[in-house]
Amino acid sequence: MFGHIFFKKKYLHLDKLIDKRNQILWYEINKNYKVSFKKSLQSEYAAYQQSRKVTFYIDENNLCASSFTHELLHVYLSLNGLHISGGLKNRIMSDEFLNFIFSYNLLEHMSNCLDHAKMLPIYLKLGFEREKFITDFDVFKCTETELNELERYYRVFNKINSNAVDTYIGRLVSIIADPNENFNYDKYLLRLKNIDSKLFLTVYNLFDNWKKVKIENRTILDEDYISVLNVFIDELNAWKRTNTFS
Repeated sequence: MFGHIFFKKKYLHLDKLIDKRNQILWYEINKNYKVSFKKSLQSEYAAYQQSRKVTFYIDENNLCASSFTHELLHVYLSLNGLHISGGLKNRIMSDEFLNFIFSYNLLEHMSNCLDHAKMLPIYLKLGFEREKFITDFDVFKCTETELNELERYYRVFNKINSNAVDTYIGRLVSIIADPNENFNYDKYLLRLKNIDSKLFLTVYNLFDNWKKVKIENRTILDEDYISVLNVFIDELNAWKRTNTFS
């Protein structure tokens, strides 16, 4: 079923992107979506979804089953009704205060990291290398300079600097979702928690609750991404009510 001839009919390089580890995943995506391929102009892999259509952008100078599987897993979450990316953006952007606090780039980053938190266990179970899960795997996700600036400027005269919240959440999310187990973030997390313990726990709870959501075979009694986002927004509003902002 997954022979070389079948691959060539679909896409010239597909036999380099699919092997026994990801062939069932590919079959599920290909069965449920109208799939097309384009050459990536940014030398990276990506997937663009619209309804039941998906376009995979492929780095043809670096044909990599791991990178392709990463994109398949993004689509796999959507296939199973886990649209946390769109849900997060809609909830934040429909609230005047939260839309001011969260930049669009941060929402994109958070959405990606939330997906990654759900995808990584599947990716590893399929037999792919942790080191190839993200392109910046070897990059430490927080610096002393960033932390020093947050500690200095996050609160001014006991008011939260609205412009610093975006950076704060971005750093925290990057650390939470980092798949590199060799990095020790303990002291960085402690410092971030000391800066704003309530917001720290709110973001942490978002990821913890999201990780508990079942991907398949959910029932009406199971938590879904909507209930996870409801809790997140409620906790953000509680954080807002207990602080003043500049």
